[in-house]
Amino acid sequence: MSADEPEVTTVTSKGQITIPSRLREEFGLQKGTKLMVVPTEYGLVLKKIELPSVEEFQQRVEDRAGTVELSTEDVDQLVHDARSDE
Repeated sequence: MSADEPEVTTVTSKGQITIPSRLREEFGLQKGTKLMVVPTEYGLVLKKIELPSVEEFQQRVEDRAGTVELSTEDVDQLVHDARSDE
């Protein structure tokens, strides 16, 4: 089967699907991998989300610390809001 050939899967009663193993291997999908579901005029598109590690996130915060004026409370609220959206 070529990489461009579609695969068929079934939606369960809980709205879950199984991504075929060939595609999980090809796209590096493992337990816990985050996927974004994007509705388009053609149907649904799954997009793998690459989240930074805690260390990468901390480094990004440190790099921007001098360029953005946010209090610790502001950062805590932003993190809380982001987690609530999950």
